[in-house]
Amino acid sequence: MSNLRIIGQRIKHHRKMKSLTQKQLAAELEVASSYIANIEQGQKGISLDKLVDFCKYLNIGLSDLLPLETERDSAAKEKIIRETVDLLRGLETTQVQMVKTMVAGVVYNA
Repeated sequence: MSNLRIIGQRIKHHRKMKSLTQKQLAAELEVASSYIANIEQGQKGISLDKLVDFCKYLNIGLSDLLPLETERDSAAKEKIIRETVDLLRGLETTQVQMVKTMVAGVVYNA
């Protein structure tokens, strides 16, 4: 997944957490609502200045939007993946398919 898409999904998440529509957020940041839609869909880049504006208005830090992963985060993620694979090996095929469907739902609806 591209960094633009990740940032867009995170902006969308925080916007929804504040119960804001794209139109409301656009009005507050003095941009077009289509700009917000394009950002959230990962179809448009965003300047650092505008990213800071989003953070200020949504009351979040840049680290909440930027897809930065430290070595420690990466190691923890790999450990979770290994543990999950071990658990999946003990399931029946239909159960594995159910897990796959649930994970796909989380990934594509994030």
